[in-house]
Parts: sequence; C-alpha cells; structure tokens
Amino acid sequence: MLILTWAVIALEGWAIYLLIRRYGQALLGQDEIRERLAAIEQTLARRTGQGSAQPPQGLPIGAPALEFALPDLDCQERNLEDFLGQKPLLLAFFSLQCGYCLQMAPSLGQLPEDGPDVLLVSRGDPEEHRRLAQEHGWRCGVVLEEGWEVGQAYRASGTPTGYLLDPKGRVASDLAVGADALLSLLQSVPAASNDSPNGKGAEDEASSLAVAGSRINREGLPAGTPAPDFTLPDLGGEQRTLAEFRGKQVLLVFSDTGGGPCQAMVSELAELHRRHRGDNLEVVMVSRGGEEANRAKAEEHGLSFPVLLQRRWEVSRKYGIFATPVGYLIDEEGVVAKDVAVGSDTILQLV
Repeated sequence: MLILTWAVIALEGWAIYLLIRRYGQALLGQDEIRERLAAIEQTLARRTGQGSAQPPQGLPIGAPALEFALPDLDCQERNLEDFLGQKPLLLAFFSLQCGYCLQMAPSLGQLPEDGPDVLLVSRGDPEEHRRLAQEHGWRCGVVLEEGWEVGQAYRASGTPTGYLLDPKGRVASDLAVGADALLSLLQSVPAASNDSPNGKGAEDEASSLAVAGSRINREGLPAGTPAPDFTLPDLGGEQRTLAEFRGKQVLLVFSDTGGGPCQAMVSELAELHRRHRGDNLEVVMVSRGGEEANRAKAEEHGLSFPVLLQRRWEVSRKYGIFATPVGYLIDEEGVVAKDVAVGSDTILQLV
C-alpha cells in the first residue's frame, strides 16, 4: 500500500512538471501582465486620491539616458546614440500586445516632421511592426527587445510609457504613462531653429527642455483652485465659455472620440444630466476629435449638454492633465470643488 502511495505521488509530480514545462511561459506572461496592471492601478489610485499608492518613480530629469543595443526591423544592431541628433527624442516603450499602443499607432504617422524624433522600443513580430509602419506612415525608429530588460532599466512599469530626451542624451521629462501623456510631450517642445532670435541653436534650446518640461503641470488642479476660463466652439459653431455657467455647479468632463473608456461613459453622463439638470447642475464636455465624430456621438446618445471642441490639448493644458476621460466638479463661484477625477467611475462619483 505504501509503495502504491509513493507511486501515485511520483506520477502526480511528473504530471505537474510537464504542466509547468508546457505552460510555464504563459504563466510568466500572466504574472508580468499582473505586475503592469498593478503599476497602472497605483498611478490611478494616486491621481484619484484613493489609497496610499505612490507614483511610478522614473529616471530623474537631467540624468543620462541609459545606453542599449537592440536590433531594428532589418535585424541590424542599433544603439541609442544612433538615434540622437539635433532634435529632442521621444523614447517610447511599445508592445503589439498592448491595446493602448495599437490605438496610438495611427497618431505616430501623423506627427509633424519638424517635431522631435521618435524611437519605439517595442516587443513583438518584426513583420507586424513593418505592416503597422507602412499602414500608418510611421517615420519613427523601431528597435525590438525580447524581454523587458531595457524597460526595467528605464523604470518603465508598462506600455505605452516613455521619456523625452534632449539631443545630448539626457532625460528631459518625467516618465510619461499612457498614449496621451506621451503625445503631449511632443506638443510641449517649442519649435527651434538655428536662426533662433535668442541666439541659441536647436541643440542649445532643446538641452534646456529639462527645465521647461518640469514646469508643465500634469497632475491636475487641486480643490480650491479657481477654474481657468476658456472659449470653445460647440457643435453648432457657437462660441461658449465656462464663465457663462457661473451660478451653477459644473461637471467639466474632458473626453475624446477615439477612446474606448470615453465612449463607454457617454450614455451614463447623458442619464446623469437628465436626472440632475433641475438640481442646479450642468454637464459640460470638452472633447478632442473631429466635429463630425463628436456630432455623431452626441446624436447617438441624445446628449442634451454642451459638447465643446478643443484643438489638441489647449484647454487640458490649463487644467494640468493630458489624459481622457478626466473630470472636475466646479462650484457656483467657479472654483474647483474636488481634486481631479481620472476614469469614468470616479468622474461619475464627483456628483
């Protein structure tokens, strides 16, 4: 009987070994995904004031960027130095397994030629990267890493994340988390030329990015801050201001026609507005994207609140947040009543 028991144990042990051998890589991949999700949840918890999560600690501004050697899409080994030139460089961590990265892919082909250079440190099949590059007209460099060694060295907790580097290879921004934050880094760089009126060349101006970039608020406005006024067109072409809603509480929501979480929230906002419009509450949406796409969204959900159109991040910049969806509750006196809410659930909880 004892021999039979040990035989059963040995058989079960061998089965477990085969199972781990067969599925070990998949399990490791799941663990890695859980770690990345945990890092993102910590960031959201910090921004919404929930829990004691700390922001991801990236490389400090001014620190030398870490060198690496990785193959490009032609299997040629490339170093970071190969991509540094006269312009700043956006170093972005990317993955074909990341849905937010794939949503960002078209935007990478629409970047202005006179803006900073872009280098993707990505993972996935080279052929699929070539297809994306051709489909969307990428002009950025792409190098591939099999694991996450470079990302970990740069303290990047997931994808898409990244930094702005100056032409001398120094970190010129905090770690940007999310596609919107990455793209906003590109828009924060002033146009520079060798004929600059202050006598600085492009490299000298870009080298001061660490100072300029650190002054851009990306954490949102705290409660008690007067809400910055703005003037934007609505879907009918009429110019609207925040000041015209003075005397009412305003739920100010920043949205985007291309974001899945934004789309999922629209119907709930419509219902909230219908339920509370008699309670001295107004909902105002500041949206990115084209006029036609926003009009279609408003008609689909029967929106009765104003949808205002911003170009790029012109109003988001005033409110210190480069992401969607986010929201603020503004009181009758035009003052931010609560800290910025990030994500649809926390936005709806403001009211």
